[in-house]
Amino acid sequence: MAIVPSKKMIAICQYGGDFDTHDDGSMTYGGGEAYAVDLDENMQLSGFKQEIAETIDSTVDGMVVKYFLPGNKKNLITVSKDKDFQRMVNYYKEADQLEVFIMKEAPMGKNVKKKQPARRPQKTPQKPTETTAVVQATPIPTSIPASNNAIALNEPIDIETTTEIIPGAVPISANPFPMAVIDSDQRMAAKQWENLITGVGQRFHSLAEFREALRKFSIAHAFNFVYKKNENQRVTVKCKAEGCPWRIHASKLSTTQLVCIKTMRPVHNCQGVTSKAPFRAKRSWVGNLIKEKVKESPKIKPKDIATELKRDYGIDLNYSQARRAKEYAREQLLGSYKDAYSELPFFCEKIMETNPGSLATFSTKEDSSFHRLFVSFHASISGFLQGCRPLLFLDSTPLNSRYQGMLLTATAADGDDGAFPVAFAVVDEETAENWRWFLTELKLVVHTPGQITFVADFQKGLRESLREIFGGECYHAYCLGYLAEKLNKDLKGHFSHDARRLMVEDLYAAAHAPKLEAFEKCTEDIKAISPEAYNWVIRSEPEHWANTFFGGLRYNHMTSNFGHLFYSWVSEANELPITQMIDELRGKMMQLIYTRRVESTQWLTRLTPSMEEKLKNEIIKARAVQILRSHGSKFEVRFGETVDIVDIENWDCSCKGWLLTGLPCCHAIAVLESYGRSPYDHCSRYFHVETYQSTYADSIHPIPNVERLVDSEAEDGAVLVTPPPTMRTPGRTKIRKVAAGRIGPSDFLKRQLQCGKCKGLGHNKRSCKENEE
Repeated sequence: MAIVPSKKMIAICQYGGDFDTHDDGSMTYGGGEAYAVDLDENMQLSGFKQEIAETIDSTVDGMVVKYFLPGNKKNLITVSKDKDFQRMVNYYKEADQLEVFIMKEAPMGKNVKKKQPARRPQKTPQKPTETTAVVQATPIPTSIPASNNAIALNEPIDIETTTEIIPGAVPISANPFPMAVIDSDQRMAAKQWENLITGVGQRFHSLAEFREALRKFSIAHAFNFVYKKNENQRVTVKCKAEGCPWRIHASKLSTTQLVCIKTMRPVHNCQGVTSKAPFRAKRSWVGNLIKEKVKESPKIKPKDIATELKRDYGIDLNYSQARRAKEYAREQLLGSYKDAYSELPFFCEKIMETNPGSLATFSTKEDSSFHRLFVSFHASISGFLQGCRPLLFLDSTPLNSRYQGMLLTATAADGDDGAFPVAFAVVDEETAENWRWFLTELKLVVHTPGQITFVADFQKGLRESLREIFGGECYHAYCLGYLAEKLNKDLKGHFSHDARRLMVEDLYAAAHAPKLEAFEKCTEDIKAISPEAYNWVIRSEPEHWANTFFGGLRYNHMTSNFGHLFYSWVSEANELPITQMIDELRGKMMQLIYTRRVESTQWLTRLTPSMEEKLKNEIIKARAVQILRSHGSKFEVRFGETVDIVDIENWDCSCKGWLLTGLPCCHAIAVLESYGRSPYDHCSRYFHVETYQSTYADSIHPIPNVERLVDSEAEDGAVLVTPPPTMRTPGRTKIRKVAAGRIGPSDFLKRQLQCGKCKGLGHNKRSCKENEE
């Protein structure tokens, strides 16, 4: 790494000129332009080149840096690596400045012109006087037949700057751009821009229109340009390639706002360079370019946008540029995110108009800022009431939208144990107040004569809200994932990873235990590890999560991870404006209902596939069950070392398997078959194919686009809805792809460092304090 002295030094960068070699071998540099670049401390050669490139509006590719040794003007030294750069700086460390020469991969011999001695002038035939040629302001034809009037490619037009349009033009050759051959399948979209610049005399309504045409023209012909003058009255542009004669000058006509091309050298002698967006294209320009593409494919990915622009136009975009351009295009097509909130009243009306029986309602705060939106479609409501078990899973998912927010969801389990969306809401944040509002709206659509079991967290006011709104009509089953996560968090700093893993596994086993004896054994195992953890478990209200004590029916579903269905959907749409995001969720629900309806018509079994498989497994185990004796409708059966009592009339077994799952256990199946009864007749009705099909019988209908402009002045009595006044946190929004603790006991346990010497947590042997002693 090159170390630059702390004394400030300036590098005078000579660029664009030529060397002359004198008779004594010394060289002098003439022409070109000079730029000053500061040498910072710890600067490397790559950083130095980058500073130069930004200063002279060029690129680092092919850049060559040379310099003279102090007192030696005969030998140019090339700087090719950091060591050379350090040596150059050391040579001039006592000076305030040093002179370097910037070149572009050209051998030095080609640029050096040896100064020849003066010769006697000789008489030569006088050449005809060169005339000034002017390009006619007409479109360039795609093919021009060869003629005496055509200008050869190696004879650039020299046009003087003037304020008047000179009539009588010489046509441009058919191909004045001798650049690399481009594949015919590439850059097809850019061909429409090839003739946007036609030559001297062409008029534009403004300089902005001229600049836009020039940008597209350069993309079509695959070359970059730089502004030599870019003012409010005139614009002068030249080809960026070094030594290329192409240039153009346009200015406003006096007393008018029209802009006219005054001079133009239309011929290139370079091979052109691919037009790169970071050099010229802005977010708005690219956004307008891809507007129709985003309209046709709203979910197109930024990387696909960059690929298509490269293919169709030869424009290079990085990921963030493509993403910002997509955002701009989407805002232009759909209105801004803010305008989307103002469409909520009309959007809710459209939902209920196109889907009768649905509920779509929103509320605002005192300042009319958006607060929450609740949506439940009629097909979801009827499907839950007709074919789903009275079991609802409540969950939440953060939104990665411009105005942030949370998605609250209510999901049911269909007869095949698939997630069935019932209702969802968009709120500004997850609070007790918002959950209470969500449950109030939910009760309007899921009112059932029986009791409903809710599987949900017990925090954020859910416990109190469920009791307050549904009262004795519901059971609240604590989500085992949330419970285990809280246990792990409360005890994390006191136990090793293995100890915590064992305690969480015992907690899961205690929750699944059907009998009191099994529950007590699991809790005693926890007590053997930690009496503190045992007390925590006993105080955590087991009547809300342990099968032994729970009074409701949750069909052995212990966690609320059914909400993951909504997460997978919203993760693809949460960057859309709110109305389009809601419609995207509607489309997902519509497709889900249709797909499962079609699939179920192909089933040939009485039960749904997953339940059919579970029942067959129990039938196989029933072959090993021994029936000891019977008394009325009750039977004593033995399976291995266990003895259970089966009550056929009440569909009950002391193992609680029949009650917990809704399917007859192996003990019950053995008794039923001994009496010639079919176990299929004793399965819960929710698992039959007919019931499953009734779940997906209704459809969700499309919603026409809401194309109503919101007036700046709201009508009397109308509510003007605005986005929530949320503050976006610094950095990128983080979203958990799999909610912690929802799948199993080991999915959220992160291993802590444990010292191999003192066995303490949070450090290793190298950082152990005992080493210091």
